Amino acid sequence: MNVKSIARAFIGLVSVIASAFAAAAPIDLQFWHPALGSVDAALKKHVDAFNASQSEYRVVPTAHGTYDETFNAMIAAYRSGKQPHLVTAIGQETLTLQLSGAVYPVQDLMVDFGQKVDWSRYIQPIVSYYKSKEGKLMSLPFSASTPILWYNKDAFSKAGLTRPPETWDEVGDYATKLRAAGYPCAYGSGWQQWVHVDNYAFMQDLPVATQRNGMDGLNAEFVYNRSIVKHIAQIQSWVKDGRYEYLGRQSSSAIPAFISGRCAMVTTSSANFGSVSRDAKFAYGAAMMPIEAGGKAAGPSLIGGGSIWVLKGHKPADYKGLAAFLAYLSSPDVQATWHKDTGYLPSTQDAYDKVKLSGYYNEFPAQEIAIKQLLRGTATKESVAVRLGSPIQYVAVIEEELEFVWSNKKTAQEAMDESVKRGNEILRRFQRQNAGAGSAK
Repeated sequence: MNVKSIARAFIGLVSVIASAFAAAAPIDLQFWHPALGSVDAALKKHVDAFNASQSEYRVVPTAHGTYDETFNAMIAAYRSGKQPHLVTAIGQETLTLQLSGAVYPVQDLMVDFGQKVDWSRYIQPIVSYYKSKEGKLMSLPFSASTPILWYNKDAFSKAGLTRPPETWDEVGDYATKLRAAGYPCAYGSGWQQWVHVDNYAFMQDLPVATQRNGMDGLNAEFVYNRSIVKHIAQIQSWVKDGRYEYLGRQSSSAIPAFISGRCAMVTTSSANFGSVSRDAKFAYGAAMMPIEAGGKAAGPSLIGGGSIWVLKGHKPADYKGLAAFLAYLSSPDVQATWHKDTGYLPSTQDAYDKVKLSGYYNEFPAQEIAIKQLLRGTATKESVAVRLGSPIQYVAVIEEELEFVWSNKKTAQEAMDESVKRGNEILRRFQRQNAGAGSAK
């Protein structure tokens, strides 16, 4: 055999090996999610376990900053035809994604690729948030949370307090005693719009907006200025006398202020359990969100956090892998571990039952508070979801107007009236932009 024949044979062999390697290489599935600190490590653990369980697919998780930054990056990528397969989006973006034409409904995906999921076993206040008007599940609930009250038990003992507050009036009374006991921040809050507007109204069956909080149509209008002004004015009075400390728009300052021992009470996400349980150097507790004294029995709270959306524009073989991965994330074992590791709610009743039967909540009762709050009472037409367009914009307006209240530049009524006016202008623009999409599907 001459040199040329040997060379051709060698090249042929290399080609065969390369082809075999290519055939054996797993298909990469890109999964974009927000950067959430220790939660990212918990997510990677499950992704790695799925990848190790089979050789056909490899899920590649990538953090993209905040929820808003992740969402904006996804939009830019989709427009350029370089979208990921999966993206975790905050719940408030549900309407935008449903109307976008860019998503593959998760319920259809599972049916199309033979993955059997009993959606009836999902905790209904969680799964209902992500259903279309016709009842189809559009995305996979995974990192769901709800606000609760975190409190410093050692601080309470020092102030002579024996139980957590149950009403907003009691929060104010407790704050007075905690200040007297030497705590510079008696009460603060993370995610103030979610806590003091959406959830305040939600748990007392008060509308945030018309059209069943936007569930029944794009022509919804904000009306929360008719129902939450007294509550906002009460907090404004606490700001003036030092009982309430403004801790920012989201939660980056609230939990550090609590963990450090400076703030004795904070209302923020139940998903902060991991940070609190790991870093707090004092006895802590968790309680359901306060309600108004003398009102009717509180209903369920509103969830937050995110869900996993499947984006269009990929190959059928990719979607087979995506269905397998989402089915894996839906398993009771994964859901139970995710819940314990992060503080996010278990999305399924089976996972909740599994954790409860293990006795876990006897050791960590704070972990069950959010679930009990979510399941209390009966959901009404006003307590299914808040589904409105352009949430990044309208939430920023509400946050800004609340800041005017806390800085005493506006009364609660003036600020809420103005935020409703500005917010409705944003909703009308969204309605015009999506006129061809009809009602929220």
